[in-house]
Amino acid sequence: MDSLILMDDMLYQNNWNQAQINYPANLSRPKDEILVIKLVSNQDNPFTIPHKGKVISKFGIRNRRLHTGTDIRLNSGDTVVCAFDGRVRMAKISSGYGNMVVVRHKNGLETLYSHLKTICVQVNDTILSGELIGLGGRTGHATCNHLHFETRLLGQAFDSDKYIDFETSTLKSNLLYYKNRQFEIDFAKLKVPASKNQHSISAPNNPDGIYMIQKGDTLWNIAKKHNTSVSKICTDNRIAARTILKIGDALKIN
Repeated sequence: MDSLILMDDMLYQNNWNQAQINYPANLSRPKDEILVIKLVSNQDNPFTIPHKGKVISKFGIRNRRLHTGTDIRLNSGDTVVCAFDGRVRMAKISSGYGNMVVVRHKNGLETLYSHLKTICVQVNDTILSGELIGLGGRTGHATCNHLHFETRLLGQAFDSDKYIDFETSTLKSNLLYYKNRQFEIDFAKLKVPASKNQHSISAPNNPDGIYMIQKGDTLWNIAKKHNTSVSKICTDNRIAARTILKIGDALKIN
């Protein structure tokens, strides 16, 4: 398995952008490359849940848009702490996120904490797991007090529930595998690339079964591309076959 590699400091090519969450396309990884991400190394502090509270909204499609994080209920002024040891890359007000902090971890992952009432760290701060990030609130586009928590790799948000058990506040596994925009804690579940004569739902546009609508898409060609039917897509997304598709909207594709 020559493509099996460990995460290293060269992943971001010294890109330390303090203004933008996302990264340039040239930082994307080869489709056949497998990244092995060790969540907590022997010398690290143990994982800490950012806030112990009820999950009120999960990663996935919400109002036909991709909700890119996990929302955790809290009270205004409750403490929000860092999940893993890391370094603060962003600490600022950011549109819909409100008061937001992004921490980069040495394994290549980044965690994002938003809707904070107060930010208690500064850019370039070294922060340990369990240390204070800020105080919870409802800044930005938030309808109630909660923490919006995300996990990202090279700017791609993925479901934190893949590796965190939010009910027990523990990690499901200490290893996370990444290949072609797919994240798994079970190596055997990584999808093998399809041949030219096969249909595949593991296309880069379909992380975690979610398809982002692009220019020229129709329900018919989306269904054909993912080896499913228009009626199945409509049922799963509670839409009609005549629904007008808008670029950037998200569809659930099973």
